[in-house]
Amino acid sequence: MARQLEFEPDEALEQAMLTFWRHGYAGTSVGDLEASTGVGRKSLYRAFRDKHDLFLQVLTLYRRVVGDRNLGPLEQADADLSDIADLLRGFAGNCGTEEARMGCLIANTALERAAYDRPAAEQVQLYFDRMRRAFRNALAGAGRKGQVPPGSDPEARANYLVGVVQGVCVMARSDTPVPMVNDFVETTLTSLE
Repeated sequence: MARQLEFEPDEALEQAMLTFWRHGYAGTSVGDLEASTGVGRKSLYRAFRDKHDLFLQVLTLYRRVVGDRNLGPLEQADADLSDIADLLRGFAGNCGTEEARMGCLIANTALERAAYDRPAAEQVQLYFDRMRRAFRNALAGAGRKGQVPPGSDPEARANYLVGVVQGVCVMARSDTPVPMVNDFVETTLTSLE
């Protein structure tokens, strides 16, 4: 009979997410994960197999939790340009905070792992695909409401906005001055009209 887990895996996963988010994959040791989750190495490995498996599960959790928070409004049937503006201005307004300094776990993973870690790269692409679909949906709504020029290519603009979001996250992580981030966001929004 298998031993029962003595901890709540979902809570451990949330704590592990914050640790990987702050320190990256390479910068996070198993000891760091033990400390942040309050779970011993053997129990972690029994629940998550190894550090890499735990990391992939963390990325799945991040895609769901952060994706729902950030992209959920863009995925609504009535989404439009104002939802895109809210998202981008929200990121810019977040600059200087601890969370902003952590960056985006997906962008961090793309830079640190995606070139040689196929499963991590797949997680990155799944998030980018969701973001692209969400932007495309909001841009289509903006088109129906006359908020963007007729004939605008929502696919190309959605691809552009995925890059903008990742750029803003990198700028925020590097403590780029807030006025510079605001200029970037406002210029992007003007280009969509």
